[in-house]
Amino acid sequence: MSSSMNSVATHPSAVEARPIMTSSLPSRTSPRRKFGRWVVGAIFLAIGGSAGAFYFMQHGPQKAAEHSSASKETGEHGKSDQAMPVEMTHPRPGGVERSTTQAGSVHAYEYAELYAKVSGYLKLQNVDIGDRVKRDQLLAVIEDPEVDKAVDQNQASLDQAKAKVKVAHAKVRSAQASKEAAEALVKQAETLVAAKISNQELQDKQLKRIVGLVARKAVDQKLADEQQDRYDVSVAEVGVSRAEVISAQAEVMNKAAKVEEAMADLIEAEANVEVAQANLGRAKVMQDYTQIRSPYDGVVTLRSFHRGDFIRSASEGGTIPVLAVAVTDKMRVVLPIPDVDVPFVDQGDKAVLQIVALPGRKFTGTVSRFSHSEDPSSRNMRTEIDLPNPDGKLSQGMYGRITVILQQASPNSVTIPSSGLLGQSGTGSGSVYVIKDGKAKKVNVQVGNDNGIESEILSGLTAEDQVITSYNGSLTDGTPVKGEMKKAAQSGH
Repeated sequence: MSSSMNSVATHPSAVEARPIMTSSLPSRTSPRRKFGRWVVGAIFLAIGGSAGAFYFMQHGPQKAAEHSSASKETGEHGKSDQAMPVEMTHPRPGGVERSTTQAGSVHAYEYAELYAKVSGYLKLQNVDIGDRVKRDQLLAVIEDPEVDKAVDQNQASLDQAKAKVKVAHAKVRSAQASKEAAEALVKQAETLVAAKISNQELQDKQLKRIVGLVARKAVDQKLADEQQDRYDVSVAEVGVSRAEVISAQAEVMNKAAKVEEAMADLIEAEANVEVAQANLGRAKVMQDYTQIRSPYDGVVTLRSFHRGDFIRSASEGGTIPVLAVAVTDKMRVVLPIPDVDVPFVDQGDKAVLQIVALPGRKFTGTVSRFSHSEDPSSRNMRTEIDLPNPDGKLSQGMYGRITVILQQASPNSVTIPSSGLLGQSGTGSGSVYVIKDGKAKKVNVQVGNDNGIESEILSGLTAEDQVITSYNGSLTDGTPVKGEMKKAAQSGH
């Protein structure tokens, strides 16, 4: 009786919903049972009021039996066989692109600040901000008379050095001619020596013949003495000729030294020419620095001075550029890639740029380069995208959102709403609930890309499966469910 009482007390609505039936108990009730009913009725008066107690006394035994039967049907934990309403969907064929969207800024593809190399007055300035210029075009001229005079002075020094080279050449030629003349004298002296030796031999023979005649008393001794004198003279002449040869050879050596001296003077003169040419070249470089030219085709983005202004060179402390030129027919978009996406960045990845200042327009490009290094303070990697800018709409300093497609969607995968994914480990494993035979069934899946809205399922599901995406309450394997079709998953892009 106690169990039936608690059951009825806890389900007053059930009592009210059911029609009042005639009791099957006997009309006469024993005093003991009647006393028990009044005791329980008094308890219910204290708890729920007189009406509830009265009703219990009239119908308590029957309702307790009914509730006991209902308890057996609902089970030990009060669960009902009524199906739980859930939202479900079929997986969409195809995978999910892995992408990252970051804020980025637009920069000129190339940008140069043009400083003055020499100090002076701004004599000429042919351009202004916004003017388009060509490579090597003259933009400005700085007047510096000292630089011009230095060019003239070094030009004169070069001319003088070249003249000295000519003089040195002449000296070399003269010394070589003198040497050749001395060598000719040597040959002449050597020839004369040979002649003198022949004459000596002749006089020697004549002397011997006359001496023989004198011995035979065929001639007078006087003839022999005269011949002896002639022989002695020939011997002396040979000695003199040989001395002249030695003297001529010494002169040749002297002339050769003169040639070497002249050659050394020539080399020095030619070296002086090279020094003078280098000095002139340096002076002309400094003179060229008075002219500021464009380093490439582009547009003038900065002008700091006007004609007549005194400009101090960078080497003398000047910190303000005279002009600045930027290449704008192609722009460089810079964006940070967060650490989690760094391993997936490749050159050629597609990128879409939306500029805040140009609503409604999208610019497409590809990843051109990245630093292969993360900034330790932000854990981001600098990445650059080159964008053509033929109409000049992109300007340096603009900013916007850049979406980079890091991985393409797999055509062999399926996609479900991320709300249907129960969990995902670091290895890409997860699970979902699907509806099988009117009940929830937990299925393990392999998860690919996930953009927070949709999840790519690499294996474990097919496009025909009914995936539970939303439910209220507690859902476990085997829970009866009633699915309501949710709109098919759509691609996040």
